[in-house]
Amino acid sequence: MLRKGYFIDKEKNQIYNNEVVVASKVYSNNITLQELGQMIFNGVVEDIFICNYQTERKSTLERLFIQDVKSEWNTKYKNNICLDDEASLNDFPNGYCFFVELWESEKGTTILVLFQYH
Repeated sequence: MLRKGYFIDKEKNQIYNNEVVVASKVYSNNITLQELGQMIFNGVVEDIFICNYQTERKSTLERLFIQDVKSEWNTKYKNNICLDDEASLNDFPNGYCFFVELWESEKGTTILVLFQYH
């Protein structure tokens, strides 16, 4: 079965673009919100994806434009990032939050995946 677009195969713990492995190493998330912002604004993060849909085996990813994330950082992202393992949506503006995963691509660059919950 041909899989289209970007996705995380949860069984293999890898990010794919169609059938090509893009990343297979997850960083430990021992970062602060300030450090994450610096990584985005200083060009450490090369790709950003959002996951709005996932199953037990697969997380479907949509690529975001880094410039859009930067321009909306203070209004849409910064106050809605959760760096813990659990969260109450009542603790976040507008009733949504993003859980964060940082990956190392096959090229050695940093990929940010935002898992949106609402």
